[in-house]
Amino acid sequence: MRQQESGQEVVAKEDQGSPAPLQKEFTTKAEHNRWLLTQEKHAVAEQTRQDAKSGSELVKERQRQHATQGLSRQQAAAVQMKKASESVEAHRESNLSLGKAVYEEVAGCRKGASETKEMWASLGKSIREAQKEANAVPAAMEALSVSKKAQAKTTRDDDLKVEQTRKEEAEAHLERQRKQAEMVRKATADAVTDDAKRLFYEQRLKSAAATKTDAARWEKERKEEESAFREVQKRRRQKSKLVRAAATKSRQALLTARAEDASAMRAEKKRLIEQNRERQDDDRRERTAQVKGVQANAFLQPMPEPPPPSSASPRATGSPLSSPGKEGGTKEELTLYSLTNIRPVSPVRGEEGAAAVS
Repeated sequence: MRQQESGQEVVAKEDQGSPAPLQKEFTTKAEHNRWLLTQEKHAVAEQTRQDAKSGSELVKERQRQHATQGLSRQQAAAVQMKKASESVEAHRESNLSLGKAVYEEVAGCRKGASETKEMWASLGKSIREAQKEANAVPAAMEALSVSKKAQAKTTRDDDLKVEQTRKEEAEAHLERQRKQAEMVRKATADAVTDDAKRLFYEQRLKSAAATKTDAARWEKERKEEESAFREVQKRRRQKSKLVRAAATKSRQALLTARAEDASAMRAEKKRLIEQNRERQDDDRRERTAQVKGVQANAFLQPMPEPPPPSSASPRATGSPLSSPGKEGGTKEELTLYSLTNIRPVSPVRGEEGAAAVS
């Protein structure tokens, strides 16, 4: 910023020392733009200087506020520390007085507890002596022993009776088992078992013969049913083959008919396309002829014969509508093409124009 200011001062001094330039009658656009840019730079520099000055003042004011606030906080902290120390000391004193009162109260409680303990000990001693004097447990125990001995004798007699009854029941059960075993031996003697085995063998032999007969019959029936099933399946397969062949022939016939229809449709479509093309060609030729006729009526017809010359005729006045001929003194009439300077349309270009119009 200082360098910029010094440069501006040097330029101002040079402008003061140098002779005044010649005044111009006008200012170019480049000079005007340069002057505008210089003014804008001067304004930006001034704004920058003002911003820097205000920023430094703002920083100083903020530092001053911070210092004032720090000092006030330091003083407040000192006051708070003093109050805290006083509060701690007062609390310590109150704790000492309270601890002394609690110690005295605890000492009184201990003394009362020892007195209560001694009182309860004396009470227990007196109760124990009274219990010894009024104790009836030994007599009760003696009477209980006598009753238990009598009950034990009764229990032993009952046990002997139960044991005798058990022995009698065991002997009776053993006798019943002996009788049952004898009966089983008689029922399972060799003669009895041989007869039973012979009967069982004959029953199994009859059952086996019946089973063989049934198996042979079942095999015969199975073969007959299998042959009948195969015959039916054979007829079904033949019928399916015939139906499939008929379906194949029908599908082939349908495909052939469809192909013929498609061929006929394509031929018809081709004929319609050719007919449409011929009709379009006829329409195009007709429109071309109409366009050519319009063009011939508009541009190619000669102008009508002029009236006979008179004193006020264009020929007498030298009008450009007529000019003397080169041979025989005849005069050539001018057409619309010569007046409008339009060339007659060629046949090829006429057909192209007619096609474009159509």
